[in-house]
Parts: sequence; C-alpha cells; structure tokens
Amino acid sequence: MKNKHKLLLSMLVAVLLLAVSVYGQVHKFFAPGTVWGVSMIRIHPGMDQAYLEYLDTQLKKESDISIKNGFMKSYKILRSQDDDAGWNMLILREYDSFAALEKNEEKADEVLRQATGIDDQKGMQGYIDRSKIRDVMGTKFMRELILK
Repeated sequence: MKNKHKLLLSMLVAVLLLAVSVYGQVHKFFAPGTVWGVSMIRIHPGMDQAYLEYLDTQLKKESDISIKNGFMKSYKILRSQDDDAGWNMLILREYDSFAALEKNEEKADEVLRQATGIDDQKGMQGYIDRSKIRDVMGTKFMRELILK
C-alpha cells in the first residue's frame, strides 16, 4: 500500500515539474502585453469624408469617455493609401487584459449610454446609417507580444 502511494506521489510530482517546465518554455521568448480590438473597415468609394466625420465626432467621444473611465487604454485609427478590394482602414482599441475587457463590458455600456444619450434603438439606427458608408470586414481581439 505504501509503495502505491509513493508511486502515485512520484508521478504527480513528475507531472507538475513537467508542467512548470513547459510553461517556462512557452513564455521564454515573449511577455504577454495588452489586448487590442482590431476592426477591419472597408469605406465605400467616395464616402471617406462622411466616415471621417463620424470617427471625429461619435467614435472619438465614446473612446475618450472609455479612456477617462478606465475601460480602455488607448485607440488608434490607421488608413491605407490604396483602396483595393479588401479593407482600407483599421480601428484599434487597446485594453489592459481580456479579463478587464470582459469585466467592464456592461459597466462601460451603461456609462456610454448615460454620457452620450444613445440607447439601444439609437445605437442600432447609427449602425444602419454607417452601413451605407462602410462595411465592417471583421473584428479580432489580439494579445500584444512583448519580445524579450
């Protein structure tokens, strides 16, 4: 009976040591950084000014409120020089972590609703209006990797 317990304990220790070793190897080359929401946008031909107006008013206001309240760290907008068939703009939003993003989602929605006066119905109408000037090609959440 004692031998079975020793064998089981030995196997458990070996598995734990192996797990620690593998974890150390995974993070050997980088440290995990902040989380970025990356939206790929295709602005319809001739609609640059209309979309830029939205970005400079509503998106900027909402992003600044989110930063001020600690829900978001920063944001960036990148515009490509060419207008091929794919996306031609990236909207990047930086968050502390996936956990912070998920934890603050409902609270951030409520703060933005109060600050902007935009409820679900107005928000949906805004989305429909913007769909006439741009297409959202996709959104991904990505972890920044800080190389060591």
